[in-house]
This record gives sequence, structure tokens and C-alpha cells, in this order.
Amino acid sequence: MQTSWRMSGLVAGALALSLAAPARAAEKSNDDLAREIESLKTMIQGIQKDLADVKGMLARQAQAVPAQPGIGTVIDLGGAMAKGEKTAKLTLVEVSDYQ
Repeated sequence: MQTSWRMSGLVAGALALSLAAPARAAEKSNDDLAREIESLKTMIQGIQKDLADVKGMLARQAQAVPAQPGIGTVIDLGGAMAKGEKTAKLTLVEVSDYQ
């Protein structure tokens, strides 16, 4: 009979501890969440700085690259063979070498 009371006492004690543990875990998890949020904020600031650096590098690179010849150039195709209307909004020109 005494073993049965001891077992009941152990079960009751374990149950009390298990019910009290979530309250302590919730307090701890709030602190952990606050630390994790601060860590994420710091990481976001680092990412934003890196993004600004990349944008700056791309802007400098775009300024350093000269314009490609031929882009925006007007070609007179008056005497060339053509299909379609002369007033078309888009003209496709194919240049090839048959060697």
C-alpha cells in the first residue's frame, strides 16, 4: 500500500512540475524571441547596407561602359530588298555573311 502512495505522490509531483514548466518556458521564450528579433533587425540592416553597396557598384559600372556602336543608329534601307509596309513601326534588319 505504501508503494502505491509513493507512486501516486511521484505522479502528482511530476504532474505539478510539468504544469509549472510551460510558464517558465513561456517567460524564457519571450526573452529568446526578443533577442532573436534584435538579431534579425541587425541582419536586415547588414543586408540593406550590402544592397546599397551593390547598387553603387552597378551604377559605377554602368557609367564606365561606353555605349555600344549601332544601338540607336539609323540605317537607310531605301534601295534594299524589303517585305512589308514602309511605314511599319518596327523594322528587322538581318545582316549575314555567306562564307
